[in-house]
Amino acid sequence: MSATEAFFASRSMQALEILAFGPATVTQVADELQVHTRTARRLLNRMVHDGWLTRHDGARPTYTPTLRIIALAAQLTQRTPLVEHALELAIDLQARTGDAVHLAIPSYRSALRLVRATGTGDHVRALRDLAPANAIAAGKLLLAFRAPWREVVLSAPLATITERTLAEPEVLRADLDRTLERGFALENEEFRAGLRALAVPIRGEGDEVVAALALSSPDRSLAELLERGGELAATGAELSARLAA
Repeated sequence: MSATEAFFASRSMQALEILAFGPATVTQVADELQVHTRTARRLLNRMVHDGWLTRHDGARPTYTPTLRIIALAAQLTQRTPLVEHALELAIDLQARTGDAVHLAIPSYRSALRLVRATGTGDHVRALRDLAPANAIAAGKLLLAFRAPWREVVLSAPLATITERTLAEPEVLRADLDRTLERGFALENEEFRAGLRALAVPIRGEGDEVVAALALSSPDRSLAELLERGGELAATGAELSARLAA
């Protein structure tokens, strides 16, 4: 693959991540990808030609994914071993602790929660449960352990969700350094008032951190959540072991 082909392949995947959560114009995609509008237009038109996107005409034309990518994403999400094993283990951990459990992966500049167990029957919310990576424990865990992705996220302004959200790059970096040192991430009302969370890494092939498993509660203090850290860590280790098997 030539350098040009590699560039377009990488930007195509990033464009799909952007468009997965809503229509966007050429200018909006160019801004997110940090490329010239001519480059973004050429990329998007190529993806329309290949059947991955639909162009909606108007004063400011927008682009959306076609059913082709939606069907592919749905199949991958439901059938991947990560989701299959995580769902089983998350439901079990939720039943034992009474707290919400979710699994998240990186998605452009956000964290995408693929599995969520709440005890109410709402278990899988594939491809829709998105949160700013700097605002939730799972996102911060992934930022800490995935350095290249961290730099992509920090290259753009950080979201501010509550007055406690770590939206200053240097403040966030310091928190991520602490996360690396202790091996888990904490969330203290940074995404929602009263909500606190604890997250641990999930490792795949080559010991790479591929996801984060988190425990959250609107009722418990951080100290109370940390008391359940052993159970969360054990579940995370079991999920990592299954992925490596």
